[in-house]
Amino acid sequence: MTTKNIYLPVTTTIRDVKELAKDVKLFSIVPPEGFTHQAGQFVMVSVLGAGEIPISITSTPGVSPDLEICVRTVGHVSAAVNALKAGDNILIRGPYGKPFPIEGRGDVLFICGGIGIVPLRPLIHQIVNARAQAGGKVSVVYGSRNPSEVLFMDEVSSWMDQGVNVVMTVDRCDIESWKGCTGLVTEHFGKAMVDFKNCTAYLCGPHVMIQAAMRDLSLMGMPDERIITTLEAHMKCGVGKCGHCYCGGKLICEEGPIFSLAEMKKFNIRPGVDSL
Repeated sequence: MTTKNIYLPVTTTIRDVKELAKDVKLFSIVPPEGFTHQAGQFVMVSVLGAGEIPISITSTPGVSPDLEICVRTVGHVSAAVNALKAGDNILIRGPYGKPFPIEGRGDVLFICGGIGIVPLRPLIHQIVNARAQAGGKVSVVYGSRNPSEVLFMDEVSSWMDQGVNVVMTVDRCDIESWKGCTGLVTEHFGKAMVDFKNCTAYLCGPHVMIQAAMRDLSLMGMPDERIITTLEAHMKCGVGKCGHCYCGGKLICEEGPIFSLAEMKKFNIRPGVDSL
């Protein structure tokens, strides 16, 4: 359910704020009345006097009582959001966009780059819980720039305890205690315990990573329609009216932000990131 007026934000309250890494905070927000969402959707978040930005929802539908968003400071508006404290008000519109399609068969591979784990987090929770009963292999390849930027480490450990094959890698490592891999995520696809020809992959991260990962997965035999990513774009309205996110004949906010590689090839859509 979206807010009654798609252009009008609702004022709600921040319940809790956690610092996950440098310049990255997790906000637990009292959801607006009637608010429901699905994994992959986003909300428009605004601070009076600063502006409005699209932020992926990272809370798991039906599990978390709060609306959770994770914000990295990269610009004026995101800095204003990250300056807020528990008890402060915040403005929310949404949710918007199409959710991730969930395949009911085959193995599942998640490829997360940096803060790209944020929109994938609720989907990982959903699929891990479902596969505990339905079976099927689940692998996560999660890359960060360095160990200090790894997010949700406690949850990653929980996924491993539930039988998920987790491959963690960093671009560089300056601490001896790091037990994961080093290098780009694409260098470690061979460690993913999945049948690439009978698998669905969900990707999110820097656009360079997404492009490389999609190319490699396709070359490994994964069907293009089962290589799925969520795209970032310079969304202003969130509801397909302003045209700021128009790309390849598609409005990313309304007809996405979830697209398969097959759709991206058909409409000549390329992943790109805007600093907000």
